[in-house]
Amino acid sequence: MTEGRKSADVSWRKVDWSSLYRKEDWWALWVGLLFFLLALQVYYGPSVLGWVPRAQVYDDLGKALVSSYGNPWVNLAGLWVLLLAILILPASLVGIRPGKWVAGFSTIFWLAWVAWIAGFYQPVAKALTSEIGFLFALLIGLAIGNLPKVPSWLRDSARGEWFIKTAVVLLGSKILLTSFAKYGLQALVAVVVGVPIMWLVAYLISRRVGLNREFAATLSSGVGVCGVSAAVATAAAIEAPAIYATIVSSAVVLFGALIMVLLPLLAKVFFLAQPVIAGAWMGLSVKTDGAAASSGQIVAVLTNSDTALNTAVMVKVFLDVWIGLIAFLLAIIWVSKVKRQPASSISPLQIWYRFPKFVIGYFFTSLFLSAIAFSYPTVAEGEKAIQPVISQGTDPIRLAFFAFTFLAIGINARFQSFKEIGLGKPLIAYGLGSLWVIVWGGIVAYFVFGRF
Repeated sequence: MTEGRKSADVSWRKVDWSSLYRKEDWWALWVGLLFFLLALQVYYGPSVLGWVPRAQVYDDLGKALVSSYGNPWVNLAGLWVLLLAILILPASLVGIRPGKWVAGFSTIFWLAWVAWIAGFYQPVAKALTSEIGFLFALLIGLAIGNLPKVPSWLRDSARGEWFIKTAVVLLGSKILLTSFAKYGLQALVAVVVGVPIMWLVAYLISRRVGLNREFAATLSSGVGVCGVSAAVATAAAIEAPAIYATIVSSAVVLFGALIMVLLPLLAKVFFLAQPVIAGAWMGLSVKTDGAAASSGQIVAVLTNSDTALNTAVMVKVFLDVWIGLIAFLLAIIWVSKVKRQPASSISPLQIWYRFPKFVIGYFFTSLFLSAIAFSYPTVAEGEKAIQPVISQGTDPIRLAFFAFTFLAIGINARFQSFKEIGLGKPLIAYGLGSLWVIVWGGIVAYFVFGRF
């Protein structure tokens, strides 16, 4: 038996099975799949999660929430109780005392919902996007996190990575393979050609500006792939410091709001008579789902064609597939190349430990619903059949976890940490990366969709 074989055998004998119930990464998978199964019930019978409240644009606060049944404000309190009941055991197993978790998560839950609802106030949502509620949550978190003294029960409960990973598992349910059947090769080619080059050039820019490899990779996934989810997944895969994902997440929201407003005006200048190209440009360049759809809607109004909106949303869906792919690829690269010790061998187990487990859930939810949709005579029938699983189940829970994420990110982000790292270089890198993504996205959209 060779030395490498012996080393691999020793590694396998040291498998720590307790990670299945003591690591946030695994609990994000378990919790995400639990809510997916609950959401799936509506496909077979009555909706289990239809009562979960969803925010909507409002000018009367009493109408800010809506549910499929029941009083949405009462249901919001019910959601708080449900999440406390489901999450208290995982929280205790990852090291948070139950009493602290109840106090901390309750605070995070209600503040996050206040911020999220504020983003749907009609003047705010009309001027910007309802996703500005995520920025509100981040700002509230920053204000709390930089108080002279933050209670340990609150900081311990602000598990931003756990929240976002759970949300990404549920995000998979929106990424359906039926899109390939509906839209053909154009969107696939645009994303396959666009994303790797976007990421690579953004990485080179970041390194040139002066960011280290982990920071550059995290930022490149945020600006070059698909925003916060990709940045957090990357940071987890390469074991980057949490503050890197925090800074990139903040930049995604801030730059996203600006690009969402300005890019449609450029699209009007260059592609007024070609709305499909303009829509694809929005989908490739605007890095959050809501902002991409909003920019597509603006272009649709400017070009008097709904094609722009449909194309923007469709391309963004294809773009989101890269969340899992980029995390998987970078985990392998960092283990086998970047962090590999000289003269050491890399076992499959090392790659498995580094691989973000929540990505398994992301692909599972996508493939499961896609399989159901493809079982129908037509793609349209299949998508219609599973739509309630998303709209009345996974989406409301996913958006809630996203809001928790931004608040938690803010609570854990100390201005002192920003000062130590410096915000100048990351913002310059993100700004230059955004410019590159916009330019390359426009070129790809023009050549791929020019004959659509």
